[in-house]
Amino acid sequence: MSRSFSASLAKCGARVVGNQLEEPVTMEDPWQRAYDFAVLVARKAGAEIRKAGESEIRVSTKSSTVDLVTKTDERVEKIIINSLKEEFGADTYSFIGEESVANGKPCVLTDKPTWIIDPVDGTTNFVHGFPFVAVSIAFAVKKELEFGVVYSCLEDKMYKARKGKGAFCDQEKIQVSDVADIHKSIIISEHGTDRSPEKVTKIFSTMQKILRIPVHGLRGSGTAATNMCLVACGSVEAFFEMGIHCWDIAAGAVIVREAGGILLDVDGGPFDLMSRRMVSANNEVIAQRIIREIEIFPVERDDAHPNGN
Repeated sequence: MSRSFSASLAKCGARVVGNQLEEPVTMEDPWQRAYDFAVLVARKAGAEIRKAGESEIRVSTKSSTVDLVTKTDERVEKIIINSLKEEFGADTYSFIGEESVANGKPCVLTDKPTWIIDPVDGTTNFVHGFPFVAVSIAFAVKKELEFGVVYSCLEDKMYKARKGKGAFCDQEKIQVSDVADIHKSIIISEHGTDRSPEKVTKIFSTMQKILRIPVHGLRGSGTAATNMCLVACGSVEAFFEMGIHCWDIAAGAVIVREAGGILLDVDGGPFDLMSRRMVSANNEVIAQRIIREIEIFPVERDDAHPNGN
């Protein structure tokens, strides 16, 4: 046997024993176990949210009178983080969680494997009984998103995706729509929790301009994670928002990309998870047409305070 042939076999993990060629020894997928466990934890968290919705909901506020938080948000985040720590060890990964950050923990994405968690995406929906509430769990390694899980718990729909392996709703593979004509599109957006006159004016001015393109319609589910999944499964053509947070969109970002969609900054530049501004769309044509109408306003980055609040 030639040395070159032996070297080729070694590169692919195969080897010759006697006169027999052994099958390649495949490396275990390092993140499959974490991905599978994230799906289980999302279901567990969703069950807790449904249970809480049947009892009294105690509400407080965070950044403003319309930025709501409930005891359920805090309890569900603890359930998720504690479950992950029990399964994989307390010091193995970093965590970015919405309620942890609200309570002063830093929001910094490093090269360390990191879980990015929104325990109840759509808290206002949850408080009012509006039926779109999601658990969002994403996982990043070296600042690159590896997988995302979004459980729309009141609908009982599990959206999930791994980098390079496609996107799914439950067990069915999903794909963005093939609509390229903006006039035949549905666009989804939200107005956020900042009620300052300047920002409200720009948000609704943008919506008016998009409606006048015209498009088939503007929608909003009240949860960014769900909105991104609606793009991924082809129900709408684009979702844009400014003022969202990394935990709102991290899992959805993987799902949109794996369903064939794209992610951009609202100025048309590259998507930046920590920038708090994003356009997700089924294709470049739709995304760029929406971007032309967006009136941009300043928002503080999620990682603006690396040492916490």
